[in-house]
Amino acid sequence: MYLKNLKVKILLISSIVILISGLLMSCSNNKGNSTASLDSINYLSGGDGDWVIKIDDLSINQNNFEKDLTASMQYQGANEEQISLAKNDNATKQYYSEVLIRDVLLLKKAEEDKFFESEEAKSIINAAVRTLKAQYYLQRLILEASKNIPDPTPEQARAFFEQAKDQISQMYGITEYNTQTMPTINQLYKVAYSEQLVQRDITDLKDKAIIERNNSVLGEASMISPLQQGAQTNLLPRGN
Repeated sequence: MYLKNLKVKILLISSIVILISGLLMSCSNNKGNSTASLDSINYLSGGDGDWVIKIDDLSINQNNFEKDLTASMQYQGANEEQISLAKNDNATKQYYSEVLIRDVLLLKKAEEDKFFESEEAKSIINAAVRTLKAQYYLQRLILEASKNIPDPTPEQARAFFEQAKDQISQMYGITEYNTQTMPTINQLYKVAYSEQLVQRDITDLKDKAIIERNNSVLGEASMISPLQQGAQTNLLPRGN
């Protein structure tokens, strides 16, 4: 079930990983070198093991292919068992190979078109790099904190599932609470609980920092920002 619902996430995340990894390297290279953005695909070249994909003069071997697949899944919060399942699932590997082929060809074409040299592209990339790095760190903090959270009682897990049933069904394909789905629901509960703890830590950071906002420029907030509307809703049941 997890692998079935993973493909859309892989499509998005792998593209981001490939793009951002190259852009981070490009920032440290000579800014006048228009070929620097090719680092976003050159890091895939070679590696140990048999070749997996060949695209023109780029050959991706087994080690680099699996490292990239693993990185994409880790960014999504997949655990070791889920990663191992994906690396041994032929359908997932074939799907991921299609994602890499598409991204490599698109980025080569973008390089030919000098697409990433525009000021607009540079501004968007800077924002994307900042967002990805912060979100990745936030995610790791939550996952590390979840390791110290005890498993919920069956009553807590069931209450959590019933409250977040629509979201869990949409994201993970889980439609009922039973002995088979219980381990995944327990982990989701722990992650949701850990997210609350990390958010408290972020609040502490804000309290300790010296922060000023120029509301003459920002304006007074009178409604929910469109950026806030896409924020994840806390799934943890109230009072538990």
